[in-house]
Formats: sequence, C-alpha cells, structure tokens
Amino acid sequence: MRHLILYIFLVFVLTSCFEEDQMVTPHEAGNLMLGEVELTENYKYQVFYDLGTNSVTNQNLISEWDLGFETSDSGWHVILNTSKMMLAGNTGQTNFESVTSKNGVKLNFDVSSGNPDSLAIGVWYSTLDETPVTDGFVYIVDRGTGEDGKAAGLKKVSFSLPDKSTYEIRFANLDGSDEQTAIIQKDTSLAYVCFSFDNGIVDIQPKKENWDLLFTKYSTMLTTDEGEPYPYLVTGVLLNPYKSSVAIDTVSIFETLSFEIAEEEEYFDRQDIIGYHWKEYDFDNDRYITLTDKIFILKTSVGYYYKIRFIDFYNSTGERGYPTFEFLRL
Repeated sequence: MRHLILYIFLVFVLTSCFEEDQMVTPHEAGNLMLGEVELTENYKYQVFYDLGTNSVTNQNLISEWDLGFETSDSGWHVILNTSKMMLAGNTGQTNFESVTSKNGVKLNFDVSSGNPDSLAIGVWYSTLDETPVTDGFVYIVDRGTGEDGKAAGLKKVSFSLPDKSTYEIRFANLDGSDEQTAIIQKDTSLAYVCFSFDNGIVDIQPKKENWDLLFTKYSTMLTTDEGEPYPYLVTGVLLNPYKSSVAIDTVSIFETLSFEIAEEEEYFDRQDIIGYHWKEYDFDNDRYITLTDKIFILKTSVGYYYKIRFIDFYNSTGERGYPTFEFLRL
C-alpha cells in the first residue's frame, strides 16, 4: 500500500512540473470573394483596395497630386505621381532664381518597382549623425499629363528639412512666377503624404493598414523588338509598400492552392510585382485577354495570405478599365 501511495505522489509531483499544453486557435480560411474596380475606359482614377473588407478605401483622379513624401522615421524620399508620367531631374544648381530652363537637365521617372535607390528626385540630402541635411539643389519637375491628356507644365523645386519630421519645399514656374513655399509634416499613419502644386497637401492614400492594392496607371520601362528600352504608361496593380509582399504561383490550380502551399512560396516586396502581367493585348481582336491561370499570393502587413486571380478587364457593357478579380483568404 505504501508503494502505491508513493507512486501516486511521484506521478503528481512530476506531472505538475510541466506546463499545460497551449490551445492553438484553428486556422480559419475565408470565403471566395469577388472584387471589381472602376478605373474607367481612359483610366482616369487611382483606386485603393482593401481585401480584408473587400472594399475601395479611397479613389482619386490621377491629376489630384504630384509628389509623395515618405513618413518613416528614418526616410525622407520623395516620389512622383507616376500615373501622370511625371519626370524630375537635378539641375546641379543651388541658386533658385538662376534656374529658368530645363535645358541640359536629364529628367527621369520613378522606377515602377518602388526601389528608393532609383527614384527620379533621388537622395536630395545627406545624413550627419543620423540627422538629415539637404543638398540645396534645385530640381526640375515635369508634372506630366492629367486625365484630360493636357500637359500640366514644369516646376522648379528645392527641398529642406526644418527637423526630422518636417519637409519644407519651395517651388515656382520656371520663369519665377507663382513662387510658393509649403510645409509638409510626416504622418506615420500613411505610407506617403501626398502634395499637389495646385492645392497643397491632399487626402490621397488611406491609412497604411487599410489598403493592399492600388489600381492605377503607372510609368515603367519596356523594350522594343530590337531590345531598346523606352518608358511607357501601363495600367495595372501596385502593392502597398507597408510590410506587404507577393508570390507568383505558376504551378498550382487556383481552387486547390492551400495555406500550406502559400507558406512555402517565395515572396517579393516590389511594388510592381503584380503589375500589368495578368493581362495581354490581343492585337488581332483589339482586346485585352485576362490570364486567369496566373495566381498571385499576397502576404499582408498582419500576416494573412490571400490568393488572387484576375478574371476580366471589361465591364458588362464591354468597356475596358474595369478589373475584376477573385480572391480568398487562406
């Protein structure tokens, strides 16, 4: 009897040394959803889309902004609105008044990948003990064309940083007319604060956790049949730069692509990883063909996986510029 009591006591002591098993919340997949975006036939809108709520979280005409200002604590990049085929270049001069022409200035556009090392305005500052200091150069900005196809004109611009969270810009027409200054405060709830030369700070981007995809025109580099590169405006999808990434699956079938497959994929954070590659132009029939067998897997900023495929680029009346897509949270 004493042996039995001792055995029971030892079992109790030993088992009490181990933590209880943690309950693991079962993974719950979502339902198949259908999304449609209205860019319209001349692609005049930019549309921000959130997969979690299956909704448009903001929409704007492409002409409503010019520059975007980075909001991260350690970044001060300035982007162009590439939906207007905007260009910019460094004049190499620091005297604002003396810049009156774009002659001799090489103008570039932002790369569609979003690589901060390849932006047209580029690194316009240096850092000293983690403090940014402007280079003082004057930049020429070609504002591209709006949804009406009309050229928006040229500006000369210089940038400065009163402090780490504040931009100050000085801008004018090349003849010196309409000179203004503007202050732009960083807003860390956004990926970029957007600015219009006409209207100042404008409400364009939703909060960075509230969108996944941007449907828009954007400039990119294509190549001719002879292999020569040339800039061109395309229409497609750009990725939210905030902690988002995408894998392209060319092997799986959409219906059977699973969470386990998604976990093993290789993900990229290039903003143009989805791009325009889900459709092709059929020159014989003057029509876009949607590549329904191309599957994209989006990993969101909070770690959800979504499988996505595009199923149409036309609305029910046959107008192009209405991307339709299926998606499901894995």
